[in-house]
Amino acid sequence: MILAAICPASVVSKGVFLGTSDRHHSLGPGHEGQSDLLHDLEIAIGHDHRFATERRVSRLEEAMRPTFNALPKDESGRLGGSGVRYMLHRLFVQRHGWFVNALETNGDAWNSSSPTDMIGAYVGQEVQGVFDKQLNTHGFDLHHAAVLAATLENFVHVESIERLQAAYRLVGLSPGDSNASEAMVTNAMKTYTLMYVLQKNYSNATQRWVRAAFRKIDTIYPTWNNTVNFLDEVRKSVLEGDGEEINAALPLSWNTTLKILETFGERYGRWQNRECMDMKRKLVEMEDSSTGRVPLSRFYGNSISDQDWLFTESVQYLKLLGALDDTDPSSMSVIIANYLNGANNCVAGSKFYDVCCIDECDALISHLEHQLVASEASPERILNLVAALPSDTVKAPRSLPDALSLRLQEIAAHHGGSVPLHGRLFAQWMHHAFPRECTYPHMSGTTSSLTPSEFMRSGGSLTITPEQHASLLDDARAESIALDVGKERALPWSTEEELFVCRPDLTEKRVQEETGYAFVVKTLLMLTFAGVLVSARFHPKGRGGWTAASADVLGHKYYV
Repeated sequence: MILAAICPASVVSKGVFLGTSDRHHSLGPGHEGQSDLLHDLEIAIGHDHRFATERRVSRLEEAMRPTFNALPKDESGRLGGSGVRYMLHRLFVQRHGWFVNALETNGDAWNSSSPTDMIGAYVGQEVQGVFDKQLNTHGFDLHHAAVLAATLENFVHVESIERLQAAYRLVGLSPGDSNASEAMVTNAMKTYTLMYVLQKNYSNATQRWVRAAFRKIDTIYPTWNNTVNFLDEVRKSVLEGDGEEINAALPLSWNTTLKILETFGERYGRWQNRECMDMKRKLVEMEDSSTGRVPLSRFYGNSISDQDWLFTESVQYLKLLGALDDTDPSSMSVIIANYLNGANNCVAGSKFYDVCCIDECDALISHLEHQLVASEASPERILNLVAALPSDTVKAPRSLPDALSLRLQEIAAHHGGSVPLHGRLFAQWMHHAFPRECTYPHMSGTTSSLTPSEFMRSGGSLTITPEQHASLLDDARAESIALDVGKERALPWSTEEELFVCRPDLTEKRVQEETGYAFVVKTLLMLTFAGVLVSARFHPKGRGGWTAASADVLGHKYYV
């Protein structure tokens, strides 16, 4: 039996909730001119911001169009809050490897907060009100979502200016300095990059901090030299793209330097993701065959002989991240995709976003969205598409197991014949189809994406102790002796559904039906739980943001 958790009602900041009653008074697409939102922004924040935002809108619309077309929308073809948040999150991850702070769920539901909250946090309530008025009253079409995305990109642009101004100040330059040497400008660029990769609050950076960071950078950030080389590659690429002759002896102008560093920030996420792929290959080498899981003892035990990769996160932290498969407490394992996409592997960033490993499953889902151009599809259509869809570790075409086909049929039966693409059950099905690329989807509220420093500040133990390590090595030796080579490990499957993005005009109806529906569900759960208790008595079995680079943590490594 599939337990329904359809579009759970959550408390959303600023009163934003999918399917508000006044949504049905929408004037419909075309009746609200596309310039209205930009016009209101210009009144609230000024002409310069409107001009900078407007330049970005068209390309962002094209980038989001396939996802927008595939998401569930209201009768006027518009998205509610959770749909906008989900789409913008995926946009920035795909384009830049940016995990935008206000768009991340941190383990909660997609409708747990508004996608406009970041505007209020960084600009002010007046500007947020411009977006909230449109979102609450009529929803967002593709253009509105692109304006919001362009606004965030413009914030990042302004931040880049401020960080470069700080870097110039720290090396003794000013933006209008025409006598700057190439060496001084290069030093400013490296200082900018240093603050970026260490996520240092540039507004309070001092020359003393910079000197200390440069002295320890190879320890704090082992890939620093590679990062500097990448910066030089970006510099050459930008100058060639502008048709400028590259001359290392000539200093760069302020505007050219800013363009190089902004391009560096836009490309850095995908560049550094190569390290994530190296880590993935290491984990796949240690996995139980084709499961996307590494036994816990092997995960820790392998670090003794391989100094390049030190996997030392505590069981407590792995569980919090959702990277621990403890279905069988006597044989726990690390879920490769969940581990890679955890906050433990985030590096660099700004006050607006973190740079983390890029979710490979997103590209697979995007392919399905592009092919289907719908929020749901028949099991047969999905099976045909997925059978022909390759991934980093899965070859195609292939024949999918009968068990996967049956699971998809079950999901479709639960939803009236079609499979929603943006729900937990389908995400779980994709995890079974691509166990090394797609994360196992936990129910919202059961995991948290705390960074290592945040976890430590909360009182958690971040790494395993030497005693635990020794014990796990003993387990690994025992496992190698008792290993049943012919035994295949079954991946866990749970029947709880949760739609990430709901059709806005259905949500209010769902909430109104909640009282009666909840009574039935709760009654069934109580009866099921009572049965479990009776069974247990006769068959007893046991079941078991801007902080990382301050001066006090300069001795800590940033990456595994």
